[in-house]
Amino acid sequence: MIALLFKCTPVSEIHICRKNYLDGSVPPGFQRTALIGYKGRLPLKEKEIEITWVYLEEDAGRKSDKTAGKDIFFRLDRLGVPLVEIVTAPECYTPQEIVEAAKQLGMLLKSCGLVRRGLGAIRQDINVSIKDGARVELKGVQLLDMIPVAADMEIRRQIALLEIRDELKKRGFRDGEVKDAPIDVTKLLKKTKVKFINKALKTGQKAYMLILPKFKGLVGKEVQPNRRFGTELSDKVKAFTSLRGLIHSDEDLKKYGFSKDEIATLTSKLPNPDIDAFVLVVGPAKECLKALRFVTERANYAIIGVPEETRHVKDDGTSVFLRELHGRSRLYPDTDSLPLVIEESLINKLKENLPPYPWEIMEYLAEKYQLKPLVTEQLTFSGRHQLFEELVKMGIDKKLAANTLTQTFAALENEKIDVQSLTPQEILEIFKYFKDGRFSKEAIPEVLAGKVKHRELQIPELLEKLGLKTIDTSELDALIERILEEKDDFIKQKGMDAFKPLMGVVMKEVRGKIDGKVVSQRLKDKLQNYIASAS
Repeated sequence: MIALLFKCTPVSEIHICRKNYLDGSVPPGFQRTALIGYKGRLPLKEKEIEITWVYLEEDAGRKSDKTAGKDIFFRLDRLGVPLVEIVTAPECYTPQEIVEAAKQLGMLLKSCGLVRRGLGAIRQDINVSIKDGARVELKGVQLLDMIPVAADMEIRRQIALLEIRDELKKRGFRDGEVKDAPIDVTKLLKKTKVKFINKALKTGQKAYMLILPKFKGLVGKEVQPNRRFGTELSDKVKAFTSLRGLIHSDEDLKKYGFSKDEIATLTSKLPNPDIDAFVLVVGPAKECLKALRFVTERANYAIIGVPEETRHVKDDGTSVFLRELHGRSRLYPDTDSLPLVIEESLINKLKENLPPYPWEIMEYLAEKYQLKPLVTEQLTFSGRHQLFEELVKMGIDKKLAANTLTQTFAALENEKIDVQSLTPQEILEIFKYFKDGRFSKEAIPEVLAGKVKHRELQIPELLEKLGLKTIDTSELDALIERILEEKDDFIKQKGMDAFKPLMGVVMKEVRGKIDGKVVSQRLKDKLQNYIASAS
């Protein structure tokens, strides 16, 4: 149904395939995936972009915060959860177009009622490339506002890497000029004042240096804010070894505690100190040599330009290396699963029952209920437009229904109250008791929050627990008269200006028990009579 909503051509047979994942995130070592539809369309404001593929696949585990050093822990709570993966063609030419496409995708998916909603339920991976650059996949972009930031940061990174490439060409760098020939400098640094190196060497670990010909000044070149080409090399080391990073010669080595003699001795090992650079790693010998093989490979690729890779986006929009970019060639048939034949009759049946498009829903809500564009968008994007209509049919004022499902829900969510967990049936039941006069509209947020916390209670029990027993007008009148007597001096001083402060005092005692409009009118009448009788 989702593939058909995107106007894709559905496949006649669904074949389950496998993708290898050997990092531990999927215990069997592979992830199952299946192509459902292809070559669809997604309308944007001024054009359409192609939906290349719609896949169904299973989610993987995720790294735990416990991960440290050599030990990697995975949380398996979402393992096997079905995912719909939607791939667009590279037809968005600005960061803002990417935002628009992501918004349209999210709105269509959330409004159709076929997928889970909430933060993290829809995850965007952005592929960015520039002229002469390469396709880089950015993962972990949760918020729409972060998409242009992350895209701009990646554009900046690719431009910087191309500048490094061009400068290496000017310097006559040849592909493969960085040799995997580490130099053991353990003895040289045996008495160093650099604390972490001194401590590591005393435990039998090693220090190795790798020469980077013609890289002087380029290892320290900034590719993103507070990230340099040296950081790119360090990311590789962190990703594939237990080492925490590396040191390079474009840094201020004195800040680490290296002496002038140590710096001079390390520099003397460079064939051409005027244009050459070096990196330094410290740790178990096997890990150091492994790390420098990855540094060699990445440094040599600098003459080509931008490597294709998958990167994780940080909170500030910058990104770190995650893994090499995988291609479709890693897919192979899952021999445990038979192909699933999709009958034409099923496709025809689904086409007859497709949910409306969100832009059609918004137009319908605006025309029928005269709602503002922002409200129609919020109702549609949240998937609560059908619930809104049911509330209105029940006899609830359209403005109250819309405000509750948008503003009130948003306010409660900001207070970490999971109103998203309430079912439409529970919300309708709450409003049924409201319509019957069991509590006032001021108490709606309190009742919604109470239902989230006490799912086991029926509404009458919940109202009793919350102390929301209704009062009639005679009880209200008695309460108002008592408060007017207590505030006699204040009323003599302020006259009718005492109304607002007195309203606050009365509402403090009756909030949620009787409608605020009723309270306001009764108080105003009684206050006017009280002032008149006193004069």
